[in-house]
Amino acid sequence: MAVVAGLALAAPARAAAAAGGTFLPTSDVTALWRQTLDTVVADWPVTRVVEPDPLAVPPRAGLIESSWVEPAGADGWPPRRQRVVVEVVPDAHGAWIDALVQTQSLSGAAAGGQGVELVGGWRQESESTEMETRLVAALAPTNEPIVALPPLDHEEFLAPPVELPWSRSRWPRVSRIGHKIAEDYRNFYACPNLVCLSAAFGAGALLANTGFDDTMQTAWMNGVEPTGLGTFFAGCKDIGEGRYVLPIFGVAAVAGAVFEGNPVGDVVGEWGSRSLRMFVVGGPPVYVLQLATGAGRPSEGRGSAWQFFHDNNGVSGHTFVGAIPFLAAADMVESPLLKGTLYVCSTFVGFSRMTDNAHYPSQIFLGWYLAWASSRAVSATEMHFAGMEVRVVPLPMADLGGVAVEGRW
Repeated sequence: MAVVAGLALAAPARAAAAAGGTFLPTSDVTALWRQTLDTVVADWPVTRVVEPDPLAVPPRAGLIESSWVEPAGADGWPPRRQRVVVEVVPDAHGAWIDALVQTQSLSGAAAGGQGVELVGGWRQESESTEMETRLVAALAPTNEPIVALPPLDHEEFLAPPVELPWSRSRWPRVSRIGHKIAEDYRNFYACPNLVCLSAAFGAGALLANTGFDDTMQTAWMNGVEPTGLGTFFAGCKDIGEGRYVLPIFGVAAVAGAVFEGNPVGDVVGEWGSRSLRMFVVGGPPVYVLQLATGAGRPSEGRGSAWQFFHDNNGVSGHTFVGAIPFLAAADMVESPLLKGTLYVCSTFVGFSRMTDNAHYPSQIFLGWYLAWASSRAVSATEMHFAGMEVRVVPLPMADLGGVAVEGRW
């Protein structure tokens, strides 16, 4: 899943890639320069100052350099020294502030030699982020900073990629399946999900043991079953036949692994993988509840009341299996209309079991809900391992500068 947003900035943002640093808007560049100089002088012994000229064409940059000083607490070997360099580049309606701290330490023979003889040179490093942040923070009370965009040929990732647990496995695809199934089970049996399952189980018990099931089933058989809608629902039963759909899920998952990297193969493979994992995580509780509730079928004439371990029809297995392909697909699409349509389609097999007088409404409800709970667990696994990657890319628009922010998860 990816979301892309564009943000247009004022004209000065176009100079970000060239000037670097952070843009501080102001109507008085000279006052901003003096404020910057005062801020640096307060912490560093300044040895060189070049004032900016905003009226020059192009504008002349201002420069502040401090003398080399020994960092506080630098008592070890090799010796180190630091200085600060600040560049102020005038621009329309403000100026760019680019600040860095240069650090030098002895390298070569001097770093590992004996005695006091200094032989070798100074190795230099630059640290800009912290110094620039501190300087801008000191100036920000009167100026709202605008961070520079990355160059047009460069992309900035706001968070480092996370190493996936199967990346170092000898068989990464097999390991990936194992890790995802284990995470599916953790999500399914997590405390919040168990609370919802308990509530659904209680609702099913209420429907089955109060006469509601018999009333609704009778109304359905009299009002819907004889109609064309009943005929349509009756034809949907095969979608819930595991012997038909489970091989389809498996073939789709294998095709996705074989054609991994192909857009169509990835979509088909993800759908097959999600569907199979939903069956694996939700199948055991369906089977257990079928036996535990001990309810019978409408056609058996015993009513819908639960008689523990007396029969195995308390949850509709066809409804559970028939909802899986549609719920898996619904979790993969973004369109609210398409997602809603797939959710509606996920109920068709359940209605077919009522039309065939094979299951009561409570049994249909529990079968569908367990499929839905399984889909939530699988989707949580996909979110867990995918994480979220935020990418920032420059986006020039006419005479404005802008930035595109893409979030992918």
